[in-house]
Amino acid sequence: LDELYTPTLFELSFAEGSTRHLGPRMGLLILLKTFQKLGYFVQISDVPSSIAKHIAKAGGYPEALKELATYDGSRTRSRHIALIRSYLGVAAFDREARKLLVRSAVESSRVREDLADIINASIEELLRQRYELPAFDTLYRAAKAARAAVNRSYYRQISDRLTDSQQQNILSLFDRKLEERRTGWDAVKIEPGQPTVKRICAFLQHLRWLQDQAASPTVLEGIPAVKLHRFAAEGRVLNAARMQELMDSKRFAIAASLLHRQVNRGFDDATDMFIRQVGKIHNSAKQLMQQKQASYLQQSSELVSTLRDVAVAYSTEGSTTDRLQSIGSLLEPNIQSLLEKCEEHIALVTGNYLQLLLRFFPHPRRALLLVLERIPLESTTQDKTLEQAIRFVLQQRQYRKEWLDLESGSTPAIDLSFVTEQWWPLVTGTKVRSLLPSRLHHRYLELCVLSQVANELKSCDLCSPLGSKYRDYNQQLIPWAQFTGEIERYGEGTGIPTKAVDFVQNLRERLENSARQTDAQMPSNEYVRIEHGEPTLSPTRGSREPENLKTVEASVKERMRHIDIVDALVDSEHWLNWTRHFGPISGHDTKLEKPKERYILTAFCYGCNLGPTQTARSVKGLDRFKLAFVNQRHITEANLNDAITTVVNAYVEFPLQELWGSGKSASADGMKWDLYPQTLMSEYHIRYGGYGGIGYYLVSDNYIALMSRFTTCGSWEGHYILDFLQENKSDVQPDTVHADTQGQSTAIFGLAYLLGIELMPRIRNWKDQLLFRPSPASQYQHIDELFSANVEWDLIAHMLPDMLRVAVSVKTGHLLPSDILRRLNSSSRKNKLYFAFRELGRVVRTIFLLRFISDVDLRRVIQSATNKSERFNQFVQWISFGGDSVIAENTRDEQRKFIKYNHLVANLLVFHNLVTLSSALERLQQDGLKASDEALAALTPYQTEHINRFGNYMVNFNRAPEPLPVRFRKPPSSELKGQAAFDYASTG
Repeated sequence: LDELYTPTLFELSFAEGSTRHLGPRMGLLILLKTFQKLGYFVQISDVPSSIAKHIAKAGGYPEALKELATYDGSRTRSRHIALIRSYLGVAAFDREARKLLVRSAVESSRVREDLADIINASIEELLRQRYELPAFDTLYRAAKAARAAVNRSYYRQISDRLTDSQQQNILSLFDRKLEERRTGWDAVKIEPGQPTVKRICAFLQHLRWLQDQAASPTVLEGIPAVKLHRFAAEGRVLNAARMQELMDSKRFAIAASLLHRQVNRGFDDATDMFIRQVGKIHNSAKQLMQQKQASYLQQSSELVSTLRDVAVAYSTEGSTTDRLQSIGSLLEPNIQSLLEKCEEHIALVTGNYLQLLLRFFPHPRRALLLVLERIPLESTTQDKTLEQAIRFVLQQRQYRKEWLDLESGSTPAIDLSFVTEQWWPLVTGTKVRSLLPSRLHHRYLELCVLSQVANELKSCDLCSPLGSKYRDYNQQLIPWAQFTGEIERYGEGTGIPTKAVDFVQNLRERLENSARQTDAQMPSNEYVRIEHGEPTLSPTRGSREPENLKTVEASVKERMRHIDIVDALVDSEHWLNWTRHFGPISGHDTKLEKPKERYILTAFCYGCNLGPTQTARSVKGLDRFKLAFVNQRHITEANLNDAITTVVNAYVEFPLQELWGSGKSASADGMKWDLYPQTLMSEYHIRYGGYGGIGYYLVSDNYIALMSRFTTCGSWEGHYILDFLQENKSDVQPDTVHADTQGQSTAIFGLAYLLGIELMPRIRNWKDQLLFRPSPASQYQHIDELFSANVEWDLIAHMLPDMLRVAVSVKTGHLLPSDILRRLNSSSRKNKLYFAFRELGRVVRTIFLLRFISDVDLRRVIQSATNKSERFNQFVQWISFGGDSVIAENTRDEQRKFIKYNHLVANLLVFHNLVTLSSALERLQQDGLKASDEALAALTPYQTEHINRFGNYMVNFNRAPEPLPVRFRKPPSSELKGQAAFDYASTG
């Protein structure tokens, strides 16, 4: 009130000079102050009394409010409106303003799809041009009409670019032949299965068919990515019959967009299948190595016995011929088997399992070489040797002999610089690398090339230009010219020096100061000791339980009213109107009966993992097809993210949650969800067993979940830990992130530092991590033996512009952190950017580990934060009571949506619990009982005892929940997610 609705001296003077009586003067001031904030004039009767009283009191006319009863219907109001417009320099919404609104809406619609974004852009333009805002319905209709007109123009643009044959190809997709159960349109949406040899070959054939159906990429040139994404999303949920009902231009545009997206994803999927199949071969060889190592003694004794017999035979008297015959009689019957055993023995002793790969290569060989043939691959560096090796291997794949003779002249030359030290003896048959080999082992060469291709694809030293996931990340980075303009603003925002000399000096000083401080504290630190160069941490004493905590918990639970789970979702809808974010993907008005009820039941159906069939059995009058229809046609991942943001923003307005955390820190952790094994996302989890995927969640220190992702079991979870910088649109923006071992690596530490995020993970086997000295001359009295390496400051300084370019690209939204972190891994041998981030991360992680050793309170904070993530994981499992933690969906899009549904329902119940806890504490206080802040801080919103999950479910909008306090008002029921921030300032 003080900040927004207190009249200035200029405004009071304006009001006094424009009126003679107190009543009109008060009306003028209220109109002025509310117009400055809203941008349009409202009825005085609609102004909240608290605002009107504050303006009256600030102006010195507290009694004047009584004279406003007839103000809204008087001619004085109209005269005052004209005076305010003149005073503020604002024009009425006229014909010119309407033209401006239409132009702005059309321009915004070209690059935006969401109506709220288009409306906000129009509001900003009207404010910039100093126009009064029209009624919301005018903004809404203009935005909707502009979006429809722009989309129609894009439909025609795409359709006109298609040739007659391409249009006929698309039309043929919607026809179903009599002998077939499905149309070609259904085949377009086929998901890849597990990467078996048979399925790899089948999917490559399917990908070639998709390429034949898809139009040239030039057809879609100039169409914004957000539009293509929306067209493809709409095409994915429409069946062949519905596609045939569309007008021709829209049908062709949607089909072309979906085909383009499916081809793009197909190349990524084929690459994924290739990498996983190569990994499977290596894992099988490693397992065989472990089995053979278990029987190592028996095999060693057999070989030693054979060697002994050979030595005895050679030492017997007689001619050389006789001795050779004796040795031959010992070796000849099983000479090949003996050689294999000798090779295995050498592999066992050296730990080189690569020699065992040949046993598992014959079956998948054809499929893997077929991937190399069908998927174009390009090097992202100047080193093109692997590209040449791929061509060489494909040219020689029909060669049947074991060895390729390089001296015969019939075999083309090949550069072997890509072959690693472990592979060299197997590929060339020699151990001397300085001499050019005369022959190459055919199968080992193929295996070496395939393995190196898989490694370089993961590290982005090799890219798949026709895909998305494995394309060259350099194309996603901000252009250097734009980087030059952004870097100064970035440095000011993060507080990080952007000049190499200053950056290195600042970081070196931080490392030196941290080491000195840890060294000085070591004698008095009772929780750590160093023995034989290894630090040992003593267990920390747990914090004391707050007084009367159990009494407070029992008293609060007695006052928390029992509620059915669907009623809790209905209550949250009454309070937050979160279903306003859902609507038809096509953009047309909803034709659903009782859409809010349908949206709530859909969220309950998928969020609690019941599925449409089981939900329809439990809710009278509900059809499972209606639930599936709403899920497919009305709710997207983006919608669910918006609803989650609404819940988070409302949650942090409650005072109680401030006792649990400030929202400035968060913890990330993954949880395994079971999947059916035939999907590509499904991988076997070594630690937990069984096939599934990982739901990855970022949970704020006040217990509300900010972000969720779904990834494979084989991926490194920490690659996604920084994605919240772009995906979390809520008011809670943490600057400290905790995680477990999977949430960190040197590259993650380095990128987090540049993004202004402090990474504080709980690292398993942390004492095995290397600590790096600030300089070789740095020596310490107590902790010197902990350091084992020096920092390459020159590398950090040289590559700083490239690292900052990555960070600025993330900040500006050009690149997701996970897109770059997936490529910055230890598989890279050529990517200098990886080595630079690794070196930077080593410094940052050393600073963190020094703090971790010396600060017992920090260890308690990390432990507490990661415990909150684990409790949230238990909570979402409790919510998913319908499927026993099994995701029954077999398509990746639906699997990701399930995680979002589950996340949304979890946040809604956490919010409902917060409201219920607040009400229970209020009743507790009314009963004369007091609870200390320490006891309240020990409570959590993950309460489940008062929520009934089972029974017949009914959506009852007639029941009215207790209203939220005045400050927690329900958001508007319109589609507008949030208006642009603006304020008409006085011109006086």
